[in-house]
Amino acid sequence: MQLELGQLIIDPQEDLNDIGVVVEVGWQHSINDGVSYPYCKIYWVCRRTHGLGDYTSTLAYSQEELDLEEFEYFEVIEERT
Repeated sequence: MQLELGQLIIDPQEDLNDIGVVVEVGWQHSINDGVSYPYCKIYWVCRRTHGLGDYTSTLAYSQEELDLEEFEYFEVIEERT
């Protein structure tokens, strides 16, 4: 999955329908192998009626993670033009 800055996305897994916006897209340089890898950060708004309730979180994902099967369920709900 390729995401772009400013895209709105939804994670419908487990019927939670978390809403996210891509807030950063860039390249992370690896000290171990000297190669740069693409990544993105998503700001999530997560509504919950159980536990501690609603929360927000910003999570960073490598392109390798976004290519995993579980991320194919993310739906882009607003294309950037």
